[in-house]
Amino acid sequence: MDAAWPALEKSALGGWTLRFSAGITQRANSVLPAATPNDVAAAVAEVETRSAARWLNSTFQISPAAQPADLDDYLAARGYTVGTPTLVQVMDGSELGRFADVRVDPRIEFSDEPSQEWLEIFWYQDGPAAPDDREVSRRILKGSPATYVGLRVDGRIESIARLAPVGEYAGIYCVTTRPEARRRGYSRLVMEAVVHEAYRRVLGGVWLQVRESNVGAIVLYNALGFSTASSYHYRTRSL
Repeated sequence: MDAAWPALEKSALGGWTLRFSAGITQRANSVLPAATPNDVAAAVAEVETRSAARWLNSTFQISPAAQPADLDDYLAARGYTVGTPTLVQVMDGSELGRFADVRVDPRIEFSDEPSQEWLEIFWYQDGPAAPDDREVSRRILKGSPATYVGLRVDGRIESIARLAPVGEYAGIYCVTTRPEARRRGYSRLVMEAVVHEAYRRVLGGVWLQVRESNVGAIVLYNALGFSTASSYHYRTRSL
């Protein structure tokens, strides 16, 4: 997941990966704590120092695999607040075959580059708004190989997604439909096209991340055959 949504700046700190991208998206501006540093207190202090130097809040991505195992409790005691609980859902390669015979809607478009129209839809949903911040967002998206999917209806892209392969697997990101075009089944059409593409590429499986509060999306993903494999949340301490 880290490789499919690459931060602009990454560095190692005693088994942790520090990610900074001018504050654009929590995922690209958080610590990925994969192994335990020799001195956890010193490492947290260093994270806070480096974050402050960039005028960013200190943020950790906490999953069941976070190290040390009590890191979440340690950060809570230090005043870090919890936010953005997120599910990690997966579909194994053996399940992709169910989409072998899916007839991809002829209005679906695939591209190796995000068009400006595609980007505008993504930014309308998740931001950012400022031109400099949008350039950072564009660099994050294009930081790894990806296929950009769009459903064009009556001359306008209405729904989008991004398929980012990493080795034998791929992540599905940026599943978004214009607000005025929702409840028409467009997201399902896009998701079916994306999973069919994953099958066509003989991938070992796909994953996606969805906020626990996004009940509508979770219902759709479950109906398509995704299952929850893990979860994470963020711990943040303000400047």
